Amino acid sequence: MHSFDQASHFVINNLTQTDIRTCVDHGFRLLQQQTIAGASHNAGERYDAPKCHPETRKAVLSNIMSWVNSDSETTRVMWLYGAAGAGKSAIAQSIAEECYNMGRLAASFFFSRFEAGRNKKDRLVATIAFQLCVSVPATKEYIIKNIEKNPNIFTANIGTQMQTLVVEPFNLASSTDTTPGLIIIDGLDECEVRKDQVEIIEAIAKSLSMDHGSSRLRVLLASRAEVEIRQAFNEQSISSICTRLALDDTFDPDKDIDLFLRSRFQLLKRQHMLGSSTLVSWPSDEDIRLIVRRSSGQFIYASTVIQYISDPRQNPQKRLDTSVKITKR
Repeated sequence: MHSFDQASHFVINNLTQTDIRTCVDHGFRLLQQQTIAGASHNAGERYDAPKCHPETRKAVLSNIMSWVNSDSETTRVMWLYGAAGAGKSAIAQSIAEECYNMGRLAASFFFSRFEAGRNKKDRLVATIAFQLCVSVPATKEYIIKNIEKNPNIFTANIGTQMQTLVVEPFNLASSTDTTPGLIIIDGLDECEVRKDQVEIIEAIAKSLSMDHGSSRLRVLLASRAEVEIRQAFNEQSISSICTRLALDDTFDPDKDIDLFLRSRFQLLKRQHMLGSSTLVSWPSDEDIRLIVRRSSGQFIYASTVIQYISDPRQNPQKRLDTSVKITKR
């Protein structure tokens, strides 16, 4: 049973391609078992995920894409932050779709407080590594080799996993400036253990710092500005490689919300059984201004109102009246 103990300088003859393939398949299966399939931007579990309405958030999206595409940008991490309902996930989704279509998206992970597996750190790195095998096929060899070398890598700390399964394989495989290099992690504050949120930030920053800026790998992190997260980003070692982008009044959200509302009302009028002729002068500018004002820069409020009004089995005029009466209280 232990015939190879203490053996050295020996040759194994007749090692077949099938044997090598079996080894690779085993490593890949181990990786696949640790993956959360529903966490990616285009997962079926996230079908019809919110994204930016056309012609809205143009300044924010442009700012992020400039960072993604810049050859001279030295910051490797961008922190997109804002209050609940400010539209962080919609922006992250829109960036993910655009970069995916451009061939620039390496991986994405959308945390969710209410979805098992997507509210913990445990499978974050494995999920990113699995997607990396697809988006940058040349990384697969190095990722699987590292898994075979240490099958318990998935129980290691996030920093070790990130360096072993993502950064090192990417740097070994990345040979051109066109290699997809953007990783998007959305809803970090929805990772249920707060100290894990900090560990993720620190692990990403440390692993990206170790290559001294030699690769094009970048990470977009989106979250609320919770105390622990904010303190982590204030650390010198992290802030020095990080760009911050706040979703505040700088980007004039009221204008975008107004545009969103008018577009959605037009769509509702075309699709509702009452017909656009019945709803020709509806809604009033005053109603729209009121909803915008009550939104206080938060897209989620306006979106919720539209969703309530758009029920095809209900009269949208009456539902808008109800909404307006509630907001006037």
